[in-house]
Amino acid sequence: MKTTDPYLYPDRDVLINKRNIKDANQLDALESDIIPLRIIALRKESIEINSVFDIQKIHKYLFDPIFDWAGEFRTITMYKREPILDGYSVDYTPHDYIKKEMTDLDKRFHSLKWDNMSLEDKVSNASSIIQALWQIHCFREGNTRTVALFLYFLLKKIGLHINSEFLGKNAKYFRNSLVLASLYSASKPEFLKGIIGDAVTYKNVQTNKYEMLNGYKVEKYSYSNHTVDKVKTIKNIMKE
Repeated sequence: MKTTDPYLYPDRDVLINKRNIKDANQLDALESDIIPLRIIALRKESIEINSVFDIQKIHKYLFDPIFDWAGEFRTITMYKREPILDGYSVDYTPHDYIKKEMTDLDKRFHSLKWDNMSLEDKVSNASSIIQALWQIHCFREGNTRTVALFLYFLLKKIGLHINSEFLGKNAKYFRNSLVLASLYSASKPEFLKGIIGDAVTYKNVQTNKYEMLNGYKVEKYSYSNHTVDKVKTIKNIMKE
């Protein structure tokens, strides 16, 4: 069956890419080789976060060697089954509302007076901005990695340092905490705030603290592709 996703090759579930790789495992391997090096290089080069739209610069830098659309907002609405939600999807922003929601978030971003905040308030507000950016899900691929790097530069801007090695070690917990923080009135932002706070202070971090998340064993999580095929979302859960 011909795909309805313009980002994929017509005959397979593989993103169209500059290397014309049509094998999913080979494309994953290419990303695994390139993206970590691009992350390290961008941290050394550094950028200043002046707007939430700066996330486009980050995505462009990371993914430009692989995709023609790096840094560009997606043009389709996506879903993704989440194991921590029993197969339901987070409600990502519909593609035709991305710019509006980004503009609204940018106004909120510019209203924050970081210099007047306590450490706890800085972590809380940074977590909230990051959660909103992640739920908007600007790009067809690479959102979590790009959001994590945006967080790194945002915290640097407001005078905080994040332990990236610690956050990377607990990447599955971090990603699933973003999921749980993106559930509207059922959201649980405390997990996201907790791991970001620990990554900033790096105090009282237990070795087994990030093995379980709201009763879910995070090691069970494995990456799966986004799809344009509609699945039940968190809104459906809340209606049931």
